[in-house]
Amino acid sequence: MLASLAPVDSPDMLSISEQVYTHIKKLILAGTLRGGERIPEKRVADLFKVSRTPVREAIRKLAEYGLVVIKPRSYAFVATISPEEARDISWVRLYLEKLSCRLFCQAGAEGGLPQLFELSRKCKEANDNGDFAGAHEYDSALHLGIARRAGNRELLEMLSMLDAKLQLLRLKQHLPRPELSRYFAQHDRLLKLLGDQDLPGIDGLLEAHILHDLNFQ
Repeated sequence: MLASLAPVDSPDMLSISEQVYTHIKKLILAGTLRGGERIPEKRVADLFKVSRTPVREAIRKLAEYGLVVIKPRSYAFVATISPEEARDISWVRLYLEKLSCRLFCQAGAEGGLPQLFELSRKCKEANDNGDFAGAHEYDSALHLGIARRAGNRELLEMLSMLDAKLQLLRLKQHLPRPELSRYFAQHDRLLKLLGDQDLPGIDGLLEAHILHDLNFQ
């Protein structure tokens, strides 16, 4: 699986450290590297034919994002999440998302809906193709896209900071593809409700969309 993202030499491509960051992040979001598992630093360096310096830079960025924990003067491993954290995150996310949708409607941001529908389409397509890492990335991009158009920087920052923990929660749930399909299908319904500015409908859908996270075991 480490070879699934081969390094490239084109000067137009991402820097090596950014390529390594993307590679390791995909391994984590695909569930190939699981919570508590050590990051194979040497294997990644060998794959990209580089020293460990850009690999460590990528790991540092992943730690800042929240997907990785660095053990000082030792090694790095994939972050984990407890059931208690999962419940707390779900409730915090619910009310932040409700506020995000309200501000989206107040801002008259319906002009951004076509781009959000496109993210929804890509999310479902990635899931259908078995690209679970990509599906979760598009899922995050859609929800953050709503918040970005809501026009409140503090709210966007809070949701962005929460994003890594949400990714870990999704991985820990390890939902099967059919259930993920139902979950991702709710995005189009949410966007239609946003277009209609149906706040009660939005609240009800968000509760169903987010509080399933409380089934975390």
